[in-house]
Amino acid sequence: MTYIITEHCIGCSRCLVSCPTGAITQTKDKFQIDRDRCNDCVGAYSVPQCWSICPTNEACIQDAVPEGAFCSLVNRQANDYWEAWFLNYSRMVARLKLRQQSEYWTRWFDAYSHELSKQLQTHSRLELPA
Repeated sequence: MTYIITEHCIGCSRCLVSCPTGAITQTKDKFQIDRDRCNDCVGAYSVPQCWSICPTNEACIQDAVPEGAFCSLVNRQANDYWEAWFLNYSRMVARLKLRQQSEYWTRWFDAYSHELSKQLQTHSRLELPA
Protein backbone atom coordinates (compact mmCIF):
# COMPACT_ATOMS: atom_id res chain seq x y z
CA MET A 1 0.00 0.00 0.00
CA THR A 2 1.48 3.34 -0.97
CA TYR A 3 1.47 6.61 0.92
CA ILE A 4 0.18 10.03 -0.11
CA ILE A 5 0.96 13.55 1.06
CA THR A 6 -2.06 15.49 2.25
CA GLU A 7 -2.74 19.22 2.63
CA HIS A 8 -1.45 18.93 6.19
CA CYS A 9 2.07 19.03 4.76
CA ILE A 10 4.03 22.00 6.12
CA GLY A 11 6.77 21.76 3.48
CA CYS A 12 9.61 20.86 5.82
CA SER A 13 11.10 18.51 3.15
CA ARG A 14 12.10 15.90 5.74
CA CYS A 15 10.24 13.22 3.79
CA LEU A 16 12.05 14.19 0.60
CA VAL A 17 15.47 13.30 1.99
CA SER A 18 14.31 10.29 4.04
CA CYS A 19 12.62 8.34 1.22
CA PRO A 20 14.89 5.38 0.30
CA THR A 21 13.25 4.84 -3.11
CA GLY A 22 13.22 8.49 -4.20
CA ALA A 23 9.44 8.32 -4.66
CA ILE A 24 8.87 11.79 -3.21
CA THR A 25 9.27 14.79 -5.47
CA GLN A 26 8.67 18.51 -5.04
CA THR A 27 6.89 20.76 -7.51
CA LYS A 28 6.89 24.41 -6.44
CA ASP A 29 5.58 24.28 -2.83
CA LYS A 30 3.88 20.89 -3.08
CA PHE A 31 5.28 17.43 -2.39
CA GLN A 32 4.05 14.29 -4.17
CA ILE A 33 4.65 10.57 -3.82
CA ASP A 34 5.02 8.52 -7.00
CA ARG A 35 2.78 5.47 -6.49
CA ASP A 36 4.90 3.35 -8.81
CA ARG A 37 8.07 3.97 -6.82
CA CYS A 38 6.65 3.91 -3.27
CA ASN A 39 6.91 0.49 -1.64
CA ASP A 40 6.22 1.44 2.01
CA CYS A 41 9.99 1.16 2.62
CA VAL A 42 9.66 -2.64 2.59
CA GLY A 43 13.09 -4.23 2.69
CA ALA A 44 14.75 -1.04 3.87
CA TYR A 45 12.89 -0.09 7.07
CA SER A 46 10.23 -1.56 9.31
CA VAL A 47 8.03 1.57 8.97
CA PRO A 48 7.59 4.00 6.08
CA GLN A 49 10.13 6.76 6.53
CA CYS A 50 7.91 9.58 5.22
CA TRP A 51 5.36 8.73 7.89
CA SER A 52 7.91 8.28 10.69
CA ILE A 53 9.75 11.55 10.03
CA CYS A 54 6.66 13.72 9.47
CA PRO A 55 6.30 16.32 12.25
CA THR A 56 2.54 16.68 11.70
CA ASN A 57 1.55 12.97 11.90
CA GLU A 58 -1.08 13.68 9.24
CA ALA A 59 0.80 14.82 6.14
CA CYS A 60 2.05 11.40 5.03
CA ILE A 61 -0.70 8.80 5.30
CA GLN A 62 -1.58 5.49 3.70
CA ASP A 63 -3.44 5.89 0.44
CA ALA A 64 -6.21 3.57 1.61
CA VAL A 65 -7.13 3.58 5.30
CA PRO A 66 -7.92 0.09 6.65
CA GLU A 67 -11.56 -0.56 7.43
CA GLY A 68 -12.43 0.11 11.06
CA ALA A 69 -9.57 2.56 11.61
CA PHE A 70 -10.11 6.23 12.24
CA CYS A 71 -9.88 8.15 8.99
CA SER A 72 -7.59 11.15 8.82
CA LEU A 73 -10.20 12.83 6.66
CA VAL A 74 -12.14 13.48 9.86
CA ASN A 75 -9.24 15.62 11.08
CA ARG A 76 -9.44 17.74 7.95
CA GLN A 77 -13.05 18.57 8.71
CA ALA A 78 -12.39 19.50 12.34
CA ASN A 79 -12.28 23.27 12.68
CA ASP A 80 -11.62 23.30 16.39
CA TYR A 81 -8.03 22.71 17.52
CA TRP A 82 -8.99 20.55 20.50
CA GLU A 83 -11.49 18.55 18.49
CA ALA A 84 -8.74 17.77 15.99
CA TRP A 85 -6.33 16.97 18.83
CA PHE A 86 -8.74 14.48 20.43
CA LEU A 87 -9.58 12.91 17.07
CA ASN A 88 -5.87 12.42 16.37
CA TYR A 89 -5.32 11.03 19.88
CA SER A 90 -8.22 8.60 19.48
CA ARG A 91 -6.90 7.46 16.10
CA MET A 92 -3.44 6.80 17.53
CA VAL A 93 -4.83 4.91 20.53
CA ALA A 94 -6.95 2.79 18.18
CA ARG A 95 -3.83 1.92 16.17
CA LEU A 96 -2.01 0.90 19.34
CA LYS A 97 -4.90 -1.30 20.41
CA LEU A 98 -4.82 -3.11 17.06
CA ARG A 99 -1.25 -4.26 17.70
CA GLN A 100 -0.93 -7.59 19.48
CA GLN A 101 1.38 -7.51 22.48
CA SER A 102 3.44 -10.55 23.38
CA GLU A 103 2.56 -12.55 26.49
CA TYR A 104 5.91 -11.57 27.99
CA TRP A 105 5.12 -7.87 27.59
CA THR A 106 1.65 -8.30 29.14
CA ARG A 107 3.05 -10.18 32.16
CA TRP A 108 5.83 -7.63 32.64
CA PHE A 109 3.42 -4.70 32.43
CA ASP A 110 0.94 -6.32 34.84
CA ALA A 111 3.70 -7.05 37.37
CA TYR A 112 5.13 -3.54 37.05
CA SER A 113 1.68 -1.94 37.41
CA HIS A 114 0.90 -4.06 40.46
CA GLU A 115 4.20 -3.14 42.13
CA LEU A 116 3.73 0.54 41.32
CA SER A 117 0.19 0.43 42.70
CA LYS A 118 1.45 -1.10 45.97
CA GLN A 119 4.10 1.60 46.31
CA LEU A 120 1.57 4.36 45.70
CA GLN A 121 -0.81 2.90 48.29
CA THR A 122 1.99 2.64 50.85
CA HIS A 123 3.09 6.20 50.11
CA SER A 124 -0.51 7.48 50.41
CA ARG A 125 -0.95 5.81 53.81
CA LEU A 126 2.25 7.42 55.09
CA GLU A 127 1.07 10.92 54.13
CA LEU A 128 -2.40 10.67 55.68
CA PRO A 129 -2.74 12.37 59.10
CA ALA A 130 -3.44 10.00 61.97
